[in-house]
Formats: sequence, C-alpha cells, structure tokens
Amino acid sequence: MKTLLRPMIGSVMLAILQAPAPTGAQSLKVKPDMKAPAPRLPNGKPDFSGVWARPGTQDMTRTFTNRDGTSNKGEPNPLPLTPWGQAQWDNYDQVKYGDYAGSCMPFGWIRSFTPHPMQIVQNNEYIAFLFEQSTMFQAVNTESMPHRKDWPPTWFGDSRGRWDGDTLIIEAVNFNGWAKLGTIGHPMSNEGQLTMYFKRPDMGHIEFKWVLEDPKTYTRPITNERIFVLTPNVELMEYSCMEGNLTTLLEGAITPWTGPKDSDSNRLYDKQHEWPAYDLTKSQKLSGVLKEINYRGQPPLMKVEVDKKLVTVVLAPPPRMEFRGVSDDDLKPGATVSVVAYPSNQTKDEVRAETLSVGSKSIDLR
Repeated sequence: MKTLLRPMIGSVMLAILQAPAPTGAQSLKVKPDMKAPAPRLPNGKPDFSGVWARPGTQDMTRTFTNRDGTSNKGEPNPLPLTPWGQAQWDNYDQVKYGDYAGSCMPFGWIRSFTPHPMQIVQNNEYIAFLFEQSTMFQAVNTESMPHRKDWPPTWFGDSRGRWDGDTLIIEAVNFNGWAKLGTIGHPMSNEGQLTMYFKRPDMGHIEFKWVLEDPKTYTRPITNERIFVLTPNVELMEYSCMEGNLTTLLEGAITPWTGPKDSDSNRLYDKQHEWPAYDLTKSQKLSGVLKEINYRGQPPLMKVEVDKKLVTVVLAPPPRMEFRGVSDDDLKPGATVSVVAYPSNQTKDEVRAETLSVGSKSIDLR
C-alpha cells in the first residue's frame, strides 16, 4: 500500500506547488493588508494559502485570546465523556504507557494545529497543510469526492473536502483512534467522524471550527472554534523529530510508544471511586491542612484535616494535575488546601475533588 501511495501523494504535492499563484497570495516581498479582502483561486473560491499562527490549544476546554490575535473558544469542562471515554481520559499517562508524540508518531488533525508554524498551499482541486512539527503534511482533495473504501485506518484518517459557498468543509473518517485532541490527552476513538470548517473573512485571518461526532467517547458531538492569523514573515524549516529525540528515547527520558496500550476499563479508579459513585448534586467547598498524600496511588488521594475531622479527598490523575500546574512538590503535608468536591455515596468522610487550590495555584481536576 505504501509503495502505491507515495507516487500519488508526490504528484498531488507537485501539482499544488506548480500551480500559478492566485492574486494576493502570500509573498515575502510584499507586506499584506491584513484587512484586505481574502484572495481567491482561479475558480473563485477563497484561497487559504499562507503561513498561519494558531492559538496553541493544548487543552480544548480553555477559552483564551493571545496577543497576536489568535484565539480559542473551548468546550465547557468537564467534557461529556462516556464511561469508555472517561476511562481513556483517566488512563492517559505518557510516562507510564509511552509518549506517541515524543516518539515522533503522527499527531492527527487536531493536535497538529497547535505547535510550530503551519503553511497552507492550495489550488482549485487540492489543499495541502504543511506542518513544521515533524514535517507532517496532509493533502486533501476539495472536489466532493467520496471517502476511499480500501485504505487502512490512520492517525489523520481519510479526509475529503467540499465547498459550501465560501466555506471549505473537510470531513475525516477511518481513524486508528490513537491520536489525542491535544497535549493534555483528551481522547477520540476509531469511530470518530471529524468535520472541519474553514472560512477566510479577510486577508489576515482564518476562522476555524471543528466538530467531532464520536459516540464511543462522547455522549454528544463536541466542538471547538479558533482564529488563525497570517504571519507573512514566517517560513517553515525542517523538523527532524527523531534526530532530536532518539537519544532521550533510548535513555528512557521519554518513554517510547510502541503501540496502543489502551484498556476498555479504568486503570486508576475502581467502581467505588469513579464519578457515578459520588453525589454530584451536593457540591461542597472544603479547606484544611493536608495530613497525608498518596499522589500516585490507585486512586490518587490525600487526607485533609477539616474542622478537626480527617477527610479523604480523591484527586485527578497525576499527569493531568501536572499539566495544569500542580505537582507532588506542591502537595506536601502541612500545606493548606481547598477543594470543591462531592461526597461519596458509599464511604463516610470521602469526597472526590473537582477543583483544587494550593498556595497561589488553582486547577480543574476533571
């Protein structure tokens, strides 16, 4: 299969790169008017060509705007996970089970839109996304072609494009289910259908929206909206992932990813400690002194003295807490901590925390 695909992909990229440049296409010699009308292809459709800054969305539940004008409108936290999806979310531990990104595997569509520059090259029939990260790329036909039926599942899936007026819509299916939606590890499965919408309202901006329908992982479609900003002075450079990471992989500083180690069941929380085991109608705010900590336990938990009573507080997986800014160095006996938590339906004086504050840090745990 790979032998057959290489000539075809090479021909597509060559055709795109050799196509005449549309009027208004990005040039290093000309400073563009960022508010000018969007350039158009010979067929009249918007031309998305250019090098684009994106908002750096490592956690899709965050909403923010950067100083360069890039922005992200995230989903509310917590995401509507199915029991299977919750297990994948809680189990994600790239140190314990292998770091696919650090092992130079493909990022998949959504995570690829976060790090390092990205260039779009386009003609009437194809659009190519050139990611500096690991020198990844995707070439997508935009002529409303059907999905291919004989391709194996992949990290990026099988992608086809079509137009709805001036909006480019790309639909991707047939994923292997191994990529995450961001660095923090929000999951998707091989049953996901990803629909991406691209609009170019003017020269300097792309409005990007994606919707993921994945009933195995989420109880409803989830979505995310971002603004990309044209960066006319930026050029892509070679990114040799393995050259930089090979030694750290061999020495174990990065845990090699040697294939999926997913489990249908939750490895960290038994039934007694999963979210349905707590009364989510009775939110409590508790503050006290941390007395004991089992940071990497199954489940991770701490014991906190609250009003002269010892309360067991079940925490989030350590990789999630560390990503959001709290590590075991912050959670030492004697520290004053505050949580918003829910009481156990079965165990007296036990709660599961939704948020955690210690010192000047406050994080979401779900």
